[in-house]
Amino acid sequence: MNNSTLSCPKCGSTSLYKNGHDKYGNQQFLCKLCHHSFKLSHSHKRKNFSFPYPKCTSCGKSMQIYKVRRSFVVFRCRTRHTKDRVPFNFPEPVTFIPENFKYFRFPLFFVLKAFVLYMKHNMSYRSLAHSLNIKVSHVTIYKWVIKLCTLFSVLFPTFTIENVFSVHADETVLVFKEQKYYVWLLVDHETNLILCWHVSKYRDMGQVKVLLEKFFGNSKPKNIELITDGLGAYESAVKLLFRNINHVVVPLGKNMCESKFSLLKDFFRLKRGLKNTKNLAKYIQGFCVVKNLWKMHNGNLILSQLHSFITTS
Repeated sequence: MNNSTLSCPKCGSTSLYKNGHDKYGNQQFLCKLCHHSFKLSHSHKRKNFSFPYPKCTSCGKSMQIYKVRRSFVVFRCRTRHTKDRVPFNFPEPVTFIPENFKYFRFPLFFVLKAFVLYMKHNMSYRSLAHSLNIKVSHVTIYKWVIKLCTLFSVLFPTFTIENVFSVHADETVLVFKEQKYYVWLLVDHETNLILCWHVSKYRDMGQVKVLLEKFFGNSKPKNIELITDGLGAYESAVKLLFRNINHVVVPLGKNMCESKFSLLKDFFRLKRGLKNTKNLAKYIQGFCVVKNLWKMHNGNLILSQLHSFITTS
């Protein structure tokens, strides 16, 4: 650390070292000669919750956050050490999603750029580390990608498009460590966007049920046309569970999901497989989100769109 520009305000010595942070996150310094502690900035921390903080019944001072639980927040007085619980309905915290990125050393732009280059252009982690013009490890980029895929699973569980009356459904198999995994996709016939996706170890009617339930969600059932390649699981699910669906069988090569599967297999082939199969669903989630956003915006302003989705959601 080079402290040549810093000096102790008490004795004027430049022999300093960092002495942690205060409760608001401001860097503190300690003088080695007079042992005086000081800080350069005095910014106050933004409130984590929008509701007013309770006051201590003994001294009347505002309490501070002591513990955060799933359904309530515990406040404690620094003077009297009295505690109080305040229930809240999630998501009540202010700016919940950007808090996931507040400890990143690099701006969010570099994180999103690495994510798009990895998902769209099939670059490896080590290639990204050399091409971003910043000193970053390939392991750090791997953590960025996994974290963003997990975040997008909350932001984009499915893509909702109005006036969808015809969809294509298909499945493909991916082999990792001698185990088969089936990837299910549902693609809109008009826009060619991936509406929803599902990953499983089995190929039966139950997986078709999960896929279609993701598509319908909490909306009212509507009459749609389901286009498949003739797998018996689709026909069984339509007859027993989804009477409002008209099942149409088309020959091989006429299903719009097949082009998506070819891109998906090329994606995993260039990545030389996965070392951790638990991340398979996360990679597919990020792949589908980037493909949809790229098609919706024609490849333009995709970084700004991702940034706005993260900061405003």
